[in-house]
Amino acid sequence: MLNLLHAAPSEHELAAILAATAGRSALPSLGDPAWSSTRDNPAITSWLAPLTALAHAEAAEPLPVLTDELYADFFKAGIRLNFERVYFERRRRLARAAMSALLGDDATRAALLPSFLRKLGEIFDETSWTLPAHVWTNSTGKDPMAIDLFGAETANTFAELLVVFGSVIPADFAQRIKTRLRTQFFENYLDRQPPFHWANLPMNWNAVCHQGVLGAALAIEDDHTLVARLLARAAKCLPIFISGFGDDGSTSEGPAYWSYGFGWFTELNAQLEHRTAGQLSFFEGDAKIARICRFAPLMTFAEGHYVNFSDGPQTGRLSPSVLAYLGQRLGDPLLTAQSHAIYRHHAAAGYDLTGTRSDFFCFSRLALRVPDASVIARATEPAHPDVYFEDYGAVVARGTDARGHLWEFAAKGGHNAEHHNHNDCGSFVLNLDRSPALVEIGAPEYTRAFFSEDTRYLDIAARSLGHSVPFVNGCEQRPGRDFAATVLKAELNPDRVEFTVDLTKCYPRDARCNKLVRTWLLEKFAGLLTVTDVYELDGPGVIESMLICSDPVTREGADALIATRTATVRIVPTAGTTLTTVETCPYRGHKGTDEHVQRLRFAPTAPARAGTLTYQVRLA
Repeated sequence: MLNLLHAAPSEHELAAILAATAGRSALPSLGDPAWSSTRDNPAITSWLAPLTALAHAEAAEPLPVLTDELYADFFKAGIRLNFERVYFERRRRLARAAMSALLGDDATRAALLPSFLRKLGEIFDETSWTLPAHVWTNSTGKDPMAIDLFGAETANTFAELLVVFGSVIPADFAQRIKTRLRTQFFENYLDRQPPFHWANLPMNWNAVCHQGVLGAALAIEDDHTLVARLLARAAKCLPIFISGFGDDGSTSEGPAYWSYGFGWFTELNAQLEHRTAGQLSFFEGDAKIARICRFAPLMTFAEGHYVNFSDGPQTGRLSPSVLAYLGQRLGDPLLTAQSHAIYRHHAAAGYDLTGTRSDFFCFSRLALRVPDASVIARATEPAHPDVYFEDYGAVVARGTDARGHLWEFAAKGGHNAEHHNHNDCGSFVLNLDRSPALVEIGAPEYTRAFFSEDTRYLDIAARSLGHSVPFVNGCEQRPGRDFAATVLKAELNPDRVEFTVDLTKCYPRDARCNKLVRTWLLEKFAGLLTVTDVYELDGPGVIESMLICSDPVTREGADALIATRTATVRIVPTAGTTLTTVETCPYRGHKGTDEHVQRLRFAPTAPARAGTLTYQVRLA
């Protein structure tokens, strides 16, 4: 097996391999037993029944309309959600009709195939498949020749639906789809000068867009020379995506964006290896990619919680189908066990049919990689080891105290020019008994302002005042690679984790900070987390230590009590440190909802040039 990221075969050699392996379908076709054999699996029936009910209810309805006003909304107001709610709902409804027809009985298939074909036609008729937020050429929000994340996803979806439903899609419509994909995606990608900006990015855009364009071509394109050219170009660009990960496999984009960017890269590798009968790969023999595969599972807490530094959601579960593939591909029992546990969760709780990822790409893989029902019934969440990611400058630790309470802790050093950056060096999160106690806001509502360098750090989600970090002489941390922490100590023992970072360089000169060192000491068996900031200013000043939580806070004497879903957490300032303020900070959640966090401010009992701020976290 030849890894295209390591070797550079000629386009002629690639075309010869593609020609010799032509006809290998990307997915099983309609009526193949591979589909129907999964429909009685509990991890499938839990979402298939409500999904099919929705598909029947929507069968005679047109899709919600993407009006010209919605396309232009982002240009006029900088708002994304109004358009995107409709855009993704259209694709969810297509997926519901398609999956119900694939997995249903003959009667269901007969009833829903006409609905599927109408929906396919309505989405095909969209002038532009790209989100208006990613159209930079005009004010209409439409550009059929722009390729973004979701335009590429749509291209791959159409290609795979052609493969699966080729027997029922009219020949003239099928040809129109093939022509559009070749013109707007395959040839457009090859001919664009300069290349699309995402082709050389060390983050998720690179992988997702390549998966969409190249995955679609691998699925349907019979011009082997054209596909060989696509492969050769992608093989030069995808190493840049991999370079965005540390040698330890880490990415500052976090587990949710790992699931997106690296998840789509994983699916592209699966497509490539399948299409070429195992002759070509993006994975084979790459030790760094193997480490990347294990990063996100190590950055998850129990009960569907993420370690969500930067623009990451607080809750969610990694794709069990991606983990199933990785576990099998790498022979990794931990990844396989986590996949089984998440499939078991979906068997019990169902699947969010309103989420952005509830599309055909998602559901088709969920169905095809589901383990046997007996395996799901026995599945439990695997125990993850403590880990220090040296390149990322972060630790993740877990432990059970003497009373049986589960402590899950993560902290970071890092720098302030990370992917989806927040000014958050020295921040940390803590879950107790599977509930968040000390939190990161993560991703707020995505708007034009949030992705503007001038206004991003006015948003509490990205600025230092929205994180559990120090606030020095009225100064927050600044964005930029020079504003970086240095890890001084990362000691992980079975009962004790000590992590120390120097935060001095994270603050501007106006902070007049000569030294600022933060240490976390987690004593697992004792059930105690101690946070200590040692500081030295160039004169008497004001230094504060912020603490962010989402649950109600009450004060009891000098202490603060945080009431989580499962426990009451006590924050105890030690001698010389006092809790000065508890304040409510509103923000707009990622889905456009009004949310808030509580911000606790700790300070020295008296202004000083140097000293120590310390508080302890324990169960009440």
